[in-house]
Amino acid sequence: MTVEKLFLNTLTFEYPKEPVKFYFSEKDDAERKSTPLKSLVLIPKEVKQTQKYIDLFAGCGGVKIYTTFDLPAEGFDAIYIDFNAEENEYLVKRYYNRRLEKYFRYYDDVVVTKSGITDDIQIWLLNNGEKSHVNYNGKQYELMTMDRFTIRVKYDRFNNRPYLLVANDRPALLLNAPLKKLFNDFPDEPFTNQTGIIPSMINFVMTREVKKGSIGKNYVVRRIDKYEYLQSHNMFCPLETTLPIMGGELKRFFGLDRHEAPRSFESKYIRYKEKIEAFRKRFLNTEDIAKIFHNLAYDFTEVNPLQVGQTSSSKRMLIFGKDENGNDVKNVRQQHGVNYGPHIKCPHTDVQMIFIFPKNSIAEARDLIKYMRVGGYKGQSKALSNYIGSNVAYADKSFHIQFEDETNPVPEIEKALQADCYRNKDNRIKYVGIYISPIHKFSSARDSKECYYKIKELLLKYDIPTQCIDRGRMNDMIDKDNRNQKANFAYTLQNMSVAICAKLGGSPWLLDETEKKELIIGIGAFRSENQQYIGAAFSFDNTGIFNDYSYFEKSELDELVGAIKLAIMRYSSVNNPPERIIIHYYKKISRKREFKKVEDMLQSLNLDVPVYIVTINKTESEDIVLFDEESTYSSYNYQKRQSESVKSLMPYSGKWVNLGPSKEGHRYLLCNNTRYEGERFSAMDGFPFPIKLTIACPNRNDEIDTPVVQQLIDQVYQFSRIYWKSVKQQGLPVTIKYPEMIAEIMPHFSDKAVYTESNCLWFL
Repeated sequence: MTVEKLFLNTLTFEYPKEPVKFYFSEKDDAERKSTPLKSLVLIPKEVKQTQKYIDLFAGCGGVKIYTTFDLPAEGFDAIYIDFNAEENEYLVKRYYNRRLEKYFRYYDDVVVTKSGITDDIQIWLLNNGEKSHVNYNGKQYELMTMDRFTIRVKYDRFNNRPYLLVANDRPALLLNAPLKKLFNDFPDEPFTNQTGIIPSMINFVMTREVKKGSIGKNYVVRRIDKYEYLQSHNMFCPLETTLPIMGGELKRFFGLDRHEAPRSFESKYIRYKEKIEAFRKRFLNTEDIAKIFHNLAYDFTEVNPLQVGQTSSSKRMLIFGKDENGNDVKNVRQQHGVNYGPHIKCPHTDVQMIFIFPKNSIAEARDLIKYMRVGGYKGQSKALSNYIGSNVAYADKSFHIQFEDETNPVPEIEKALQADCYRNKDNRIKYVGIYISPIHKFSSARDSKECYYKIKELLLKYDIPTQCIDRGRMNDMIDKDNRNQKANFAYTLQNMSVAICAKLGGSPWLLDETEKKELIIGIGAFRSENQQYIGAAFSFDNTGIFNDYSYFEKSELDELVGAIKLAIMRYSSVNNPPERIIIHYYKKISRKREFKKVEDMLQSLNLDVPVYIVTINKTESEDIVLFDEESTYSSYNYQKRQSESVKSLMPYSGKWVNLGPSKEGHRYLLCNNTRYEGERFSAMDGFPFPIKLTIACPNRNDEIDTPVVQQLIDQVYQFSRIYWKSVKQQGLPVTIKYPEMIAEIMPHFSDKAVYTESNCLWFL
């Protein structure tokens, strides 16, 4: 029997059993220290039921209510508030957040900020053990790591109790140099190419102000604010002491965005737990905090067994090509199954590779052609034809493109594509471009990054999808293989081949699932450099077969609904109308604005089927995390020359926890990794955090049967297994990842209709 001990990074406490006296008024207090309750959800039910305020609301819908919470104030009405009433949840959160902010202000070495619409408290702490340096104008500057923690007051609707969520956010970098020094160190020579730091590069800053308390004792107040806001509002930010937080502009200036983070094979669950445990012991185990939160738990919350579920082990099974007897090969590991070829072959019988590469990299290009044409890298790699299920050759010499300008190869490539061989190419042949990029993936220059998109667009105009490989990373991997007598580059070749199969219309593998009459639509978005959102909608059937996609501006709600309508019509014309529609959405859906239009569209089609909205966070959950105290894996210790058990804290894959209902729907936390019961786990697969799901069915009053919930969670789990850009397991389903990928690319294309084959995954 599997032994596990599951817990969440939450600390339970108790609300006051008796109502608490709060103070309210329709006017601000004389010293303007009260808090305005700007939203109706913040106004407690007891106030709404008081005749004075009933009359106020009836007279004008825009009335503001002010509160001093539990502090008496002249002219304010005393009203007793029941903390346990669900209608008062948001006001109660605001009350506790206010007390938390005051509590942390007493610590001189912390910075308190607020985040989110509920004013969650975020604590910044200097990590003295993590420092590095950067150089600027011949001088060295210290970079200091700021650990960040979010404290969130929540209510557990499953177990009916309040709790504190203690989350370890991603760290920030603080440049230990005042703004005045940075601005003064600007290069003295005006007619030089050397650049310096200017105020527009600064986003957030940390200020430090010494204040005198009521008893005459000095204390320090540190704040994190936007530099532009402080300056424009004439607020405290002296250049002599104000320090900048490293944002995107500064990171690009110092070249920090060019550095790929070293890959770690240690469980990030361990580090996360250590951080929040140290934070809990220092700040949440004090007499002062006990005065705020009654009976605050000492240990993080053990999960109630009644709220734990598990996806079926069969849901991770995949179908690949056929064995020597003509039977479908099934395997849970993509890396193993792909060697049997694709489940659905590339439909083209004649595939030819075109290589685009720098002139001084002809040796690398020749080697890559050989590895992809016939395989055999260190005896480990297979030919591209094995992965796409069709013959592969290299194109005629006239098609290959060599360029000299490695900083901007676009003009040379554009000119080469005007040659007769491209204008008169044989349409019976399907060409695929292999682009060896001299520009590193982590290049800082925007123009350099833009080359990738422009080259992809240029070739797509000739109906040629491309596969890019970073020359520097390729050479580094091969050099490392030669030094260590390994063949890890074979996995890169495998990943490239799988992606090419999908770009050419094949399916490397599918889900081992009986086909059902249901349509799955994924909707995602990407925030581009110009701050605009581009959305994309992808449709699949329940076996993972990709149907088509469309893309649109985020603001184009009608186009989004139109894309869903088109997906339904295309599916129905082939398979008959679906019996249910499942939409995987990257954010919370507005029922009044967005879903109402979906309902109207379904009515126009005379289609009365349940529509399930599964909201899936675009990133792994780093706020609420599920841990397994008993989780270990076997790792070989080369110094001791023996295997040993290593703690990981990562739960089994497919484990999920019911987080209880919310106003948006039913909430769940799903673990999606490669730690399977009874099987060996490899740390190379990584330690992804769980993902958060919210399931709703707005056109059926959110009445969802238990088996349907299980099916929908299983489906999210399954769709993370048909990612065809890599054979590595993914934490997020393709219904969210694919739309985000195409949404990232499209803002860079001049012609938004450059590629019309919407049933091919050319963007991988």
